[in-house]
Amino acid sequence: MGLARVLTPFGGGAGDAVDWSAVESAYGVTFPADYKEFVSRFGNGTIEGRIATLIPVVTSNPMVRRVGPLRDSLRSDPDWDRWAGPRSELHQLDRILVWGETDSADVLAWIVSGVGPDAWPLAVWARDDAAWTAYDCGMVAFLVSLLRGDFVRCPISDTSLVGVPQARFLHDREEERLAEEGVYPWDD
Repeated sequence: MGLARVLTPFGGGAGDAVDWSAVESAYGVTFPADYKEFVSRFGNGTIEGRIATLIPVVTSNPMVRRVGPLRDSLRSDPDWDRWAGPRSELHQLDRILVWGETDSADVLAWIVSGVGPDAWPLAVWARDDAAWTAYDCGMVAFLVSLLRGDFVRCPISDTSLVGVPQARFLHDREEERLAEEGVYPWDD
């Protein structure tokens, strides 16, 4: 995984064990292979306190943060149906499956389509642009390109992660443990 060269877990263990058969049955989709590997190695947590990554969870509890479709209120809001660049028939809000978010209120997602999951375009709602942009890459390639500074224009509203030589990933379990000790790891 190319991400291991630019992202390092810190603190306690990272990664999540997911019953992919159960999750994919409940979600009605097969998840991309690079994402499954990311979840196994890193999981549910944050990159430098700026990007939160989510995992799929089978639950009806609306308070559980997890991979999921764009909220109904946003799917029906015409202000959220703005796209930068050419738009294809795939670019529909009901096809958005959110896997992450930034501390700048950006949304990171896939555009679920009839092609295999490894070919799903990635979509970013950048708050600064108030529009979606589609990228022809997977989640891991997107994160690697962001952290290396490979994009001509930063795809998210916060440029602080662009070109970071070695970003840190903190799993939510470890962040909660540290919080109980009164430690906020992103303050250094």
